[in-house]
Amino acid sequence: MTDTDAHLTALDQERFEKPSIDDVVLALRELDPAPERAVSATVVYGLSDLSASERRTLEAAWRQLQSLSRRRVLRALIEASEAMFEMNYREIALRALDDEDSLVRTAAIELLWTDETVETMHRLISLAVDDPDSIVRAAALKELGRFILLGEYGDIPDEAAREAQSLALRIHADRSQSLEARRRALEALSNSSHPEVERLIREAYSDGNHDLKISAIFAMGRTCSKVWRDILLEELDSADSEVVFEAVTACGQIQLDESVRRVGQMVTSEDREIQLSAIWALGEIGGNHAFDILTSLEEMIEDEEAAAVVDEALDTAGFNRTVAALGLDFEDD
Repeated sequence: MTDTDAHLTALDQERFEKPSIDDVVLALRELDPAPERAVSATVVYGLSDLSASERRTLEAAWRQLQSLSRRRVLRALIEASEAMFEMNYREIALRALDDEDSLVRTAAIELLWTDETVETMHRLISLAVDDPDSIVRAAALKELGRFILLGEYGDIPDEAAREAQSLALRIHADRSQSLEARRRALEALSNSSHPEVERLIREAYSDGNHDLKISAIFAMGRTCSKVWRDILLEELDSADSEVVFEAVTACGQIQLDESVRRVGQMVTSEDREIQLSAIWALGEIGGNHAFDILTSLEEMIEDEEAAAVVDEALDTAGFNRTVAALGLDFEDD
């Protein structure tokens, strides 16, 4: 548990009222002299739901922070937004998109993970095209994948979704772009039903570049298509832990029944990421075999974090098993 997590646990119990903007300014000014201290509750709560006038009041104090402190604040806000969905950091995140520090801009992009406005999508497109740092461009492309998916669901206008999709297609095809940007563009595209997606994934998988292969397997899972069945089953036995992790995750996303036996063997893996991904994947795949593996694991596992993942996976697997038994199909709704 990080220092920020510990703060959030206490905060969640007490539910403090939002501090005054003057108290937030004071708390921000105290960050630089003590960089090892956790970001305070005053900052975490005070930067949520900023009004325009509060943002203007904060401006000078924010500019005076060292770049390291601005990064620390945004990272704390990301953790808070994941733990407490009611927190709204849109205003401070939009301000930080213009920061002089590339890692601050990258963190700001991540902090906008719940923002589904077309305005924010256009800001991300601008960053993906014009930002001088390739890390920021790649982060913006990665986040644009969410908007492409929103377009598939009809949650944003088709024209807006096509704009994001076209940019991702263009950047992935442009070999003058950084490899990281091209990878994130492919991953973003995998959220779409564009007819070129399957071909692009196959080309990336066969390219010979390890990082492109990792992104291709990631993209296979995002398509939720069982056309990738044979590749994923083969990669579950790879000697490359990164490849195995992505293959396990993709099997879960695709709900690949044929992978249950092999994925089930990984729930006790010494590789932490593979272990947790395998547990999650079994929940997504569901079925009697997956449910039995998870039930057995629940009885033997002692690790708190893994136990929590098992509980969630059992809930998901149980739900999926009930749906299958009743012959329900929610995709037609």
